Amino acid sequence: MCVAAATASLAGASETLVRLSNGETISQDDFSAYVEKRIDLRASSRNVWGVQTVLREMATVRVLSLEGARIGEPRQEGREEQRFDDVYAHAVHTKLLPVCAPPADEKASRQYFSDNPQAFRVPPMARLSRVILPASEILEGEPAAAWLMKEAEIVASGKKSFDDLVKQAEAVYRLDTQGDLGWITLFDEDASVLRVLATAKQGEMVGPLREGDFAYLFKVNEKREGRQLAWEEVAVSVPARAVSFCRQEGAKKVRSDLFAKYGVELDNAAIRSLFLKQPPAK
Repeated sequence: MCVAAATASLAGASETLVRLSNGETISQDDFSAYVEKRIDLRASSRNVWGVQTVLREMATVRVLSLEGARIGEPRQEGREEQRFDDVYAHAVHTKLLPVCAPPADEKASRQYFSDNPQAFRVPPMARLSRVILPASEILEGEPAAAWLMKEAEIVASGKKSFDDLVKQAEAVYRLDTQGDLGWITLFDEDASVLRVLATAKQGEMVGPLREGDFAYLFKVNEKREGRQLAWEEVAVSVPARAVSFCRQEGAKKVRSDLFAKYGVELDNAAIRSLFLKQPPAK
């Protein structure tokens, strides 16, 4: 049912969603075909920031393929015509990543710890509750976002609990989790909602937020603020952290460099237009 809903929201004429400086594009049809193949990404097509994340991954696969052809990396027989070949892109990506070696001894580990504080920072986490409703839903005569705004004010006044609001939402929409989402790490370069939640305090509500086909209201039930780890906490794990951080930063740089080299540009207006409701047929 989730896949059907996602497909329906993306129906219509194929839009150009990503452009490369060599004239190539990634279209809505390309996106739909990729998501059909990558079952793990299907749920991402339900909101704007999820689609943006998938499109960045598609663009990464494509520019890795272009770069692989440039450096002469051979392709598997029978896969030469695949534009979005994850297997080939992974092989090229592995070749482009820097060699990541751990510090040689404790002295080198201490130096690495001093020089790379960002590798030893714990991001904020929160235990979140959520209300999610289709933006097109009409409740008590109001669109979902407007209804959530009114209900949020009632919850804030103490006349109703957030859990009561969750129960009301569950009676309307059950395809996605309502209520407690558990502990979520509030750090993601591409997810604007997580960045907004990272600034909220324990006990606060965030929203309503409108993205794509859905309206959201969040509550921060518990919050663990980000903090810098002390040497005593990480002394033993510095070598492993150094290698992991090197790989993470290397992967970011590879993507950033290739996006710049091949002029990758997401058309955010076109992406958002995918979720605009079409007028009813006459």
